[in-house]
Amino acid sequence: MAPPRIGIIANTQKPEAGQVLDRLEAAFSRLQIPSYLEAETATLRGGRTGLAIDDLVARVDLLALLGGDGTILHLAKQLGARVKPIAAINIGTLGFLTLGTADQLDEIAAHLASHQYRISYRSVISVRTFLSNQLVDERHALNEVSFNRGPVTRLVKIELRINGDFVTRYGSDGLIIATPTGSTAYSLSAGGPIIEPGSGVLVITPVCPHSLSSRPLVVSDRSHIEIAAPAQRDDVYMTMDGQASLPITPDHRFEIQRADFDVPLVTSLDSSFFQVLRQKLDWSGSND
Repeated sequence: MAPPRIGIIANTQKPEAGQVLDRLEAAFSRLQIPSYLEAETATLRGGRTGLAIDDLVARVDLLALLGGDGTILHLAKQLGARVKPIAAINIGTLGFLTLGTADQLDEIAAHLASHQYRISYRSVISVRTFLSNQLVDERHALNEVSFNRGPVTRLVKIELRINGDFVTRYGSDGLIIATPTGSTAYSLSAGGPIIEPGSGVLVITPVCPHSLSSRPLVVSDRSHIEIAAPAQRDDVYMTMDGQASLPITPDHRFEIQRADFDVPLVTSLDSSFFQVLRQKLDWSGSND
């Protein structure tokens, strides 16, 4: 089987990105893996000219991404349903979603060349924004959408409906609707459960709720979730994957459900989700 064609995209804001890129291209060249640079990534290589992101994606079988989890989130949102399998090499911090680190470039390249990897399909949520019952925006998130208070420390009120049924009105610092992938991100820090990828669920996690009876809620990812924020004294913001926030009003309404595409992540044959958890969360204990 011929080696895959690979497009290389780097987070050019990372100081070490240029050096890692040189080493990755050299590893691909030794293994005769055809590779192409994205246009901004090519600026790390002097006079090289790269491809526009749409042209790059159309030409390749895989994307080799140099960055951390945040870089994956940005690329997934940018490409949407056009995304190709992402082999992410961590030059960021925690790296829950990455295939390996820059110290493993030769090993990663060899696995890609011989197709020794698996694809983990990660569900995405679609967030449709309505203003006065008119659809004004639709975006996608790989981790979560959250509804949070502004700089004032008072509680905010957020109403939740699922499949048309009123569930509750939360008084809290915020509310998070996360995918299984996002269950190890903001939702986890707010006390939500860890969910195995592919579980077919979403988790709804209140942030510092006023009522002790408000607990994380796990629902089918076929659910239709609606969020609204009634009139209140303080500002409420909607944020997707920890990026740009939108101030919301009582006239806003949000519909959240699983998108009709997944994000394919390249994972190692030698590493499972639970092995990653043990490593990243520093779990210990006997396996006897």
